[in-house]
Amino acid sequence: MDSLRAALTWIKDLLDWLPDQVVALVILAIAVLVALALHQWSGKLACRALAGRYPYIFSTYMQTRGLSRLALLILAMMVAIPVAPLRPELAEWLARFLGAAVIGLIGWAALIALHIGADLYLRRFRLDIDDNLLARKHNTQVRVLSRTIDVLLVVLTLSAALMTFPAVRQYGLSLFASAGVAGIRAGLAARPVLSNLMAGVQLAMTQPIPALRYGRRRKRARHG
Repeated sequence: MDSLRAALTWIKDLLDWLPDQVVALVILAIAVLVALALHQWSGKLACRALAGRYPYIFSTYMQTRGLSRLALLILAMMVAIPVAPLRPELAEWLARFLGAAVIGLIGWAALIALHIGADLYLRRFRLDIDDNLLARKHNTQVRVLSRTIDVLLVVLTLSAALMTFPAVRQYGLSLFASAGVAGIRAGLAARPVLSNLMAGVQLAMTQPIPALRYGRRRKRARHG
């Protein structure tokens, strides 16, 4: 980022004969183009390195492409805004917008992590077998829980983003309080689901042991 800042400063000094608005627009546009080019270049490298050898890691990377693109754009704007000759009020507004974007980035990352965790958990339960009652039960319960948490995360992220702007801070506080109440209700309502999940996990962990013992008894009976 230091090299990008130095390059933008050099461009700013080179274009000092232009109006400040034009110079600021050029600097911000260059920062955006650099971030997008870097993301595209790193994406090509990741595809070559992961697509054939590590398909699951590549799938996870594909789910986070939008997140990484937004992160690079935010970093580029954080470097470019202090360099660009902007009016103080406009620079302050852009800084608040970047703060809200960072909050949105964190919320988006939490959503992606939740979905990846849910997929990892459900990988142990197969739906393509005859006796898939336990798998279907866990699949339904995890999907319901993940959607509920999705809504809560979106509401919390939106309320935190609104609180960064003084004009709408009271709406963010109200939304945050509503999300807290909704989270408590969802937690109380999810207690049976969570207990069923834990019971299912214990059952799934203990099922292979009796089956193994039964198989050994059958082998012993045949040999006897």
